[in-house]
Amino acid sequence: MRVLIVDDEPLILNGLVKVVREVAPVGTELREASNAFEALETMKDYMPDITITDLNMPEKNGFELIGEARLGGWCDRFIILTGYDEFEYVRRALRAGVVDYLLKPIDKDEIALLLESIKEELPSVCESEYNRHARRILTYMQANFRKDLSLDHLADLMNLHPNYICSLFKKETGDTFVNYLNAMRIQEAQKLLMTQSDLPVSAIGQQVGYDNKHYFTKVFKKYTGTTPGAYRNSGQAEEEQA
Repeated sequence: MRVLIVDDEPLILNGLVKVVREVAPVGTELREASNAFEALETMKDYMPDITITDLNMPEKNGFELIGEARLGGWCDRFIILTGYDEFEYVRRALRAGVVDYLLKPIDKDEIALLLESIKEELPSVCESEYNRHARRILTYMQANFRKDLSLDHLADLMNLHPNYICSLFKKETGDTFVNYLNAMRIQEAQKLLMTQSDLPVSAIGQQVGYDNKHYFTKVFKKYTGTTPGAYRNSGQAEEEQA
């Protein structure tokens, strides 16, 4: 199990690390960060199973850290630590989907039981690694499908073999990398064709990742059964009739 501890106060951070190292299940890996920015950078490579974070940190607080970490697909389990025993913090923590909410100073027995229960819920090591990779790849594609994106580029970026990504895609989505990417692009193109009537078809194709207008039209027709222009016209006609 991989644990990341985040706190902007050095003495408290050192104390937390010492306590967690003492009570964590055997085999637990532990890293630390002194602020949310450092934590996010660490997460990108470390991909922690659980992040224990302070709430009140300068520039970027614990809730913002949780939001960005989930958006990036780097961690989805959190334990929040704070010295503020206020209901509003508890409510916000629950809304953020944290595993638990603990007040400082933490109780050794309480954190020990919590970490043990989290470990028991985690999938096997192989499955956990697989899920991490899948989450990273799909999250990255969602944010970057409009760019020039290839399987080789993705493999280099993620430091994974292209064949592994292909098998991962098939298992996770039931589809191939190319089909999944094209489907994302065409879905976005359909939205733009209906909402950006002033943009020519070629410009919309470029916005979703197709520099060649004819290739965009070919792919669009394959996935929708019609051309981009016809799709736009049919939508406009339906609006006029309505």
